[in-house]
Amino acid sequence: MTDPIKVMGALDVAQYLGVSRQYVDRLVRSGKLKFQKTSAGPIFQETDVAAFKRHRLRQAKRDPRIRIRK
Repeated sequence: MTDPIKVMGALDVAQYLGVSRQYVDRLVRSGKLKFQKTSAGPIFQETDVAAFKRHRLRQAKRDPRIRIRK
Protein backbone atom coordinates (compact mmCIF):
# COMPACT_ATOMS: atom_id res chain seq x y z
CA MET A 1 0.00 0.00 0.00
CA THR A 2 1.30 3.46 -0.82
CA ASP A 3 1.81 6.12 1.81
CA PRO A 4 -0.58 9.08 1.76
CA ILE A 5 0.78 12.36 0.45
CA LYS A 6 1.84 14.61 3.30
CA VAL A 7 0.88 18.25 2.94
CA MET A 8 2.03 21.36 4.77
CA GLY A 9 0.62 24.83 5.28
CA ALA A 10 2.58 28.03 4.68
CA LEU A 11 3.58 28.33 8.35
CA ASP A 12 4.79 24.72 8.42
CA VAL A 13 6.87 25.37 5.31
CA ALA A 14 8.35 28.53 6.84
CA GLN A 15 9.40 26.63 9.96
CA TYR A 16 10.82 23.73 7.92
CA LEU A 17 12.89 26.08 5.74
CA GLY A 18 13.83 28.41 8.59
CA VAL A 19 12.35 31.49 6.90
CA SER A 20 9.41 33.83 7.49
CA ARG A 21 5.90 33.14 6.24
CA GLN A 22 6.14 36.29 4.14
CA TYR A 23 9.20 34.84 2.38
CA VAL A 24 7.19 31.67 1.64
CA ASP A 25 4.50 33.90 0.09
CA ARG A 26 7.20 35.54 -2.05
CA LEU A 27 8.45 32.12 -3.19
CA VAL A 28 4.89 31.19 -4.17
CA ARG A 29 4.32 34.42 -6.11
CA SER A 30 7.62 34.05 -7.97
CA GLY A 31 6.85 30.42 -8.86
CA LYS A 32 9.93 29.02 -7.12
CA LEU A 33 7.94 26.76 -4.80
CA LYS A 34 5.22 24.40 -6.02
CA PHE A 35 1.85 24.65 -4.28
CA GLN A 36 -1.80 23.79 -4.64
CA LYS A 37 -4.36 26.53 -4.23
CA THR A 38 -7.24 25.80 -1.85
CA SER A 39 -10.01 27.88 -0.32
CA ALA A 40 -8.03 27.94 2.95
CA GLY A 41 -4.83 29.11 1.23
CA PRO A 42 -1.90 27.39 -0.42
CA ILE A 43 -0.84 23.89 0.60
CA PHE A 44 2.47 22.28 -0.22
CA GLN A 45 3.52 18.67 -0.69
CA GLU A 46 6.26 17.72 1.75
CA THR A 47 8.31 16.15 -1.06
CA ASP A 48 8.27 19.42 -3.05
CA VAL A 49 9.36 21.44 -0.02
CA ALA A 50 12.17 18.98 0.78
CA ALA A 51 13.36 19.11 -2.85
CA PHE A 52 13.34 22.93 -2.74
CA LYS A 53 15.39 22.88 0.47
CA ARG A 54 17.96 20.47 -1.03
CA HIS A 55 18.26 22.65 -4.14
CA ARG A 56 18.71 25.76 -1.98
CA LEU A 57 21.46 24.10 0.07
CA ARG A 58 23.29 22.97 -3.08
CA GLN A 59 23.24 26.55 -4.36
CA ALA A 60 24.46 27.89 -1.02
CA LYS A 61 27.40 25.48 -0.96
CA ARG A 62 28.58 26.86 -4.31
CA ASP A 63 28.31 30.52 -3.26
CA PRO A 64 31.34 31.64 -1.20
CA ARG A 65 29.37 34.58 0.24
CA ILE A 66 27.00 32.25 2.14
CA ARG A 67 27.90 30.55 5.41
CA ILE A 68 25.95 27.40 6.16
CA ARG A 69 25.15 26.74 9.82
CA LYS A 70 25.26 23.14 10.96
